[in-house]
Amino acid sequence: MLIEIEEEKIEFKSEWFDFKDGVKLLIASANKPSFNRALELNGIQAEQELNGYKEITDESAIKAKLGFNRSVAHLLLGWSGLIGKDKKPIEYSHQTSELICTSSKQSFDIIVFVLAKAKELRDQKNATIEEEVGKSSSTTSKETSSGAKRKQPRSTKS
Repeated sequence: MLIEIEEEKIEFKSEWFDFKDGVKLLIASANKPSFNRALELNGIQAEQELNGYKEITDESAIKAKLGFNRSVAHLLLGWSGLIGKDKKPIEYSHQTSELICTSSKQSFDIIVFVLAKAKELRDQKNATIEEEVGKSSSTTSKETSSGAKRKQPRSTKS
């Protein structure tokens, strides 16, 4: 018997957006798995604190905020036009993306912008899927091959 192992394809949309001052950001849609997993892990930590398994401290509060910003860094896939203090272009890496989202003076503006665009991309994809599903169900014939009308199935819900 031949067994084929299939790798799951990870699909998410990404697009370049004009940010400000000539900066362009490559942003992934909000359905990117690593973003959602990072949010989930952040939520687990918060739940542990709320349930008393972990102590809530000033340090843990700051880490939680930075954890959220690090999650958003998973949506930032590239950029052009970002210049460092040394007047040289900042090269993209995930680590640099995290630093920009957590430790720069522009972090808040970048986080808000990235989240808005990531949600927009996710919503566009969901709308496209809904349209495709709607088309496929509305194009199904309601007649049998002999021309008789098909009965609509009854709902089992009361």
